[in-house]
Amino acid sequence: MHSFFAQQQLDKNTPIPLYFQLKTLLLKFIKTQDGLVSLPTEQQLCDHFDISRSTVRQALKELVNEGVIERHKAKGSVSIPKKLEQNFLSVLESFNDEMQEKGLLPTTQVLDLSLIEPSRTILEALELPPGEQVVQLIRLRGTGEEPIVLVYTYLPASFKGIRNLIQEDLIHNSLYKLLQSKYHVAIDWTRRIIEIRSAGEFEAKLLHIKAKDPLQYIETISRTKEGVPFEFSKAYYRGDLNKFVIEIRNKRL
Repeated sequence: MHSFFAQQQLDKNTPIPLYFQLKTLLLKFIKTQDGLVSLPTEQQLCDHFDISRSTVRQALKELVNEGVIERHKAKGSVSIPKKLEQNFLSVLESFNDEMQEKGLLPTTQVLDLSLIEPSRTILEALELPPGEQVVQLIRLRGTGEEPIVLVYTYLPASFKGIRNLIQEDLIHNSLYKLLQSKYHVAIDWTRRIIEIRSAGEFEAKLLHIKAKDPLQYIETISRTKEGVPFEFSKAYYRGDLNKFVIEIRNKRL
């Protein structure tokens, strides 16, 4: 058993249920550790705290229900990786900049960068007439060895020479910064739609998850200050590694 528990005891003279005390203690232990954490076995917890197995199981069950741990027959109880707090919904910022601000090493794989004949959905999102081409950019983005999000981005090829993006290095350069500095296209406002979806075989393979695992799907349309839509994107975020922060301010009446 980990040394953390050596001096820890449960108070049996308080009205606070023992399972809740144990659950709180296990949460504290998980938060003090880095990476994945293996919890003591049911028997170890029973013996150390002199409590029943049903008390231990209730505490572990609540941690499972709250998405803090997973239980495996061979490994016992293991903590789930801490979710990355994303400001994507409230701040217009590049993925690389946001990850670096969090002290993480961002990685990008460009899976496709080409000119394509868009579908009706893409034409409608970008308000383009039939026959127009778009730049298709598909990227797998993450930190270190861990993939976090699969992003499909579509931009109108004929708008301000954006078709030349297919010659750019979008592994090491920020798309938004390139659009602003080289193509003189800047975001004025963005509309985003959020849904929960199940991972298909393709998304699951790239994101290192199982098919039908939950994904946070975010669809974006960005416009210039003149109201021209110049970006349509579809992002599939791993549900087990991401959480999103939305700040709301009171509008004066």
